[in-house]
Amino acid sequence: MREAGRNPQRSARPGQARLGRAEGTEVRPRALQTGVCPVTLALEGGGSLGAFTWGVLDRLVDVPRLRIEAVSGSSAGAMNAAMLVQGLATGGPAEAKRLLEAFWQRVAIAAGSLPGPADAWLHMFAGAMAPVVDAVRQTAAVWSPGAGQGGINPLRGILGELLDPAAFASPRAPTLVVAATRVRTGETRLFQGAEVTVDALLASACLPQLFPAVEIDGETYWDGGYSSNPPLRPLIEAGAPSDILVVRTTPLARPSAATDAASINERANEIAFGSALRHELRSLAVAQALLADVPPIPGPLARLRNARVHMLGAEDEFRAMRGGSRQDPTWSFLSKMRDLGHRAADRWLAEHLPMIGTRSTVDLAQFAGPALERRACGLAA
Repeated sequence: MREAGRNPQRSARPGQARLGRAEGTEVRPRALQTGVCPVTLALEGGGSLGAFTWGVLDRLVDVPRLRIEAVSGSSAGAMNAAMLVQGLATGGPAEAKRLLEAFWQRVAIAAGSLPGPADAWLHMFAGAMAPVVDAVRQTAAVWSPGAGQGGINPLRGILGELLDPAAFASPRAPTLVVAATRVRTGETRLFQGAEVTVDALLASACLPQLFPAVEIDGETYWDGGYSSNPPLRPLIEAGAPSDILVVRTTPLARPSAATDAASINERANEIAFGSALRHELRSLAVAQALLADVPPIPGPLARLRNARVHMLGAEDEFRAMRGGSRQDPTWSFLSKMRDLGHRAADRWLAEHLPMIGTRSTVDLAQFAGPALERRACGLAA
């Protein structure tokens, strides 16, 4: 694990765990300052809902008790992760905040939405035209030959202005890991540190319905949310801090079934992009249950058993959002999501911060599924 930007006076201790280049990350352990808890952040994707994560990070970097040592992300979560790590490496919390705000401001500007009072008028007009625009967009996506093959991703220009991959190799930078999905196999590729280039981030956020696949080293990639949203277990096994805080941008569950076409499509996307995280949480829950009574063990198995999981989101607010919110890049919506992230982070810190370094604040059993139920009944898993 590399040194966080806010603590340049401490140096890393020798020793590191290493996964293969195609699979994962390396982690360098560091000495723990009394009263400070090292944490791993795992940032879910979610399109424009990623501005919620921006708001959360805006609060977390100011908490003296938390030392961010590793950050993973997919899609919008990867963008947030890159801005956060670059800022911490080059200027500490203040620079991390500046880069996150600059990124989301540029997203709004690229969509024709200007930060400030003028956006209110544009938002009113956009709201009135939304049904027409959405109908045209959906029709074009379905009927245009080669849809998703010729689009120009506006994020390329934004990242070209802001991103400095060299910062990720700094000894002061937290470990950065972002996920993309290999089109050929459907497997995850994890990019780490200085491997996180503009192309790697575009790959992590490549929705094939909108943009052409991103080619890196002869392999083509789509959105990381399809296969790892966000990466958890590889970081734990490689030695990331035992406290993993997952920042979510989608509800864990919905109280009623979707009925109309728009809500069905919205829920189908939530399920598709949430299945990878559920799989990782289930895997971790099963591992901890099986290892609970095992005598002391070294290495990755011990790290899996000792992992403490925390989750930060806004369940009720996410459920209440209108369909298509994750495609809304207007500044009024993005700033609303940022403010929601601020409030959610404040609530979570007030309730759960004392448990960091002590125990999980998430009951993993809810994700364990039939495997643990069969084991509890004495049946073969």
